[in-house]
Amino acid sequence: MVVGTRPERREQRPRRVPRDAWADNLRTLLVAGVVLAHAVIAWTGVGNWVLTTTPVRDPLLTFLLLLSLVGSFFGMALFFWIAGLYSAPSLRRKGPRAFFRDRLVRLGVPLLLFVLLLAPFVEYVDSSNAGWDQGFWALTLTVVWVPPLSGLMLPPAWGPTWFLAVLLVLSAGYATVRAVLPRPERVSTLRGRHLAGVGVLVAGASFLVRLGVPLGDEWLRLPLPQAPAWVAGFTLGVVGAERGWFHDPVLARRAGRVACVAAGATAIVIAVSSRTGTDIALFAGGGTWQSLVAAALEAVLVVTVPVWLIDVFRRRADHQGPLAREAGRAAYAAFLLHQPVLVGLVLASQHVAWPPEVSFLVVSAAAVAGSFALGALVVRLPGASRVI
Repeated sequence: MVVGTRPERREQRPRRVPRDAWADNLRTLLVAGVVLAHAVIAWTGVGNWVLTTTPVRDPLLTFLLLLSLVGSFFGMALFFWIAGLYSAPSLRRKGPRAFFRDRLVRLGVPLLLFVLLLAPFVEYVDSSNAGWDQGFWALTLTVVWVPPLSGLMLPPAWGPTWFLAVLLVLSAGYATVRAVLPRPERVSTLRGRHLAGVGVLVAGASFLVRLGVPLGDEWLRLPLPQAPAWVAGFTLGVVGAERGWFHDPVLARRAGRVACVAAGATAIVIAVSSRTGTDIALFAGGGTWQSLVAAALEAVLVVTVPVWLIDVFRRRADHQGPLAREAGRAAYAAFLLHQPVLVGLVLASQHVAWPPEVSFLVVSAAAVAGSFALGALVVRLPGASRVI
């Protein structure tokens, strides 16, 4: 050793950031909601999913349809909102390039693994029910992995991981913006008028998008009619994290009251339309006044429910016992794995002579528990923490 020389400095790894209990608890609730939403589709036949079975009957049928409709208006926007809320501090710590590389691993690798390993089996069940008779590998090669459409290439059959693909695109856009325009070094106050302005933009954009792609349809295997809500959710999450928003309990309570009114109005509109024989498809798009009403109600829920829920969970659910901690850690893996778990349980339920209401309740509970249990095992695999 040469006396008087300085030892070489080793590159320090970034410290692991402590997990927020409230955010983990909210993610757990949202992932459980996704599982239940797909179970509702299976037992009502309303919506796009892999399987349908003997539908439940009223009053459970009406209750589930109303609940799933209201939840579908804000659910994915809330996912993107939370993603944006945690993207801002992550980019600030790592810088734009390292941030995007991290997103590429944590979003791109799970998406690729789902498409390669899980999607072929799920899509085979779906296609077999639709009359596919050319075999598993033919389906995998021509529909799941390399699907042609009129000479153009569709994305792979990515199932629920479309969310990861969209989030990766939004993350790339955010990293690019912050590489050019530095983060504003100021704290501002979120006002109700700001939320109202964003709501107007979301409603208008959704109405216009649905002129060509009605609500419930897909474009390039994406539920494009709700894309304005995704962008708004991610943007509000990012900007709110940068400017210190979402810490005003008064605004949050007001947002909660407005959200309750909007949810109630949605239920009333659907109930009245059903009683008067109005075609529900009119609310999906096509430039009708009904589609404008649906877009407006959705926009109100998109900008109010997240503000309210984030405040509620920060104040009242910022603690975890052992089970909640395990569930929060496994939530991402549960989201990735829930589709094959639920498909298997639905298929199994068709061999049991239970009333459809009992089958729905049993399978829904088992699917939520099974997805999180399997996710808890997966996150313990070597190297899993670098991805999920």
